[in-house]
Amino acid sequence: MALQISIKTHQSLQQLATEIRALLNLPPFTDKSFAGSPYCQFETLGMIVLVQCTEEEERDPEVIEYPYCFNIQFSFNEHTLDTDEMEYNLQPYYAQLLAFHLNVVTACYEKKQVGRHWQVRYRYFHKNPTWDGSILYGEIGWEPAVIASPPTPWRTMMPSAFSQ
Repeated sequence: MALQISIKTHQSLQQLATEIRALLNLPPFTDKSFAGSPYCQFETLGMIVLVQCTEEEERDPEVIEYPYCFNIQFSFNEHTLDTDEMEYNLQPYYAQLLAFHLNVVTACYEKKQVGRHWQVRYRYFHKNPTWDGSILYGEIGWEPAVIASPPTPWRTMMPSAFSQ
């Protein structure tokens, strides 16, 4: 399983990858291309991090306006733990982290299995333009740093879309 976050920004792929590198303290990336689609790849601590352009026809309808995708593929040596669940739960964290620090709009999906089918919905995040870092949590006037929009309705995916 790979963690996947869609990103909406007007920046170039290299500019976005450079900002992600600085934010996450990653090593230098390599520019690559697969089937004509460019991407930037980082490798560190058993992780492969990809920042890539996503063709419009490859995007889900909920993220059709999100030209970039941030993926982390983990390589765990622990085979007795449910690492897929751990990775899945990191998606909202990274989506909010990127939205706040890079001032971009992000989206990540939630999934659930209903019978033989999978259902998916998306959650969207953006930096709160009125956030004031000098007001602490619990104080009058405090607002969250990142605003989460209501999730999209659940929709059914093809039976094999999320089979792992």
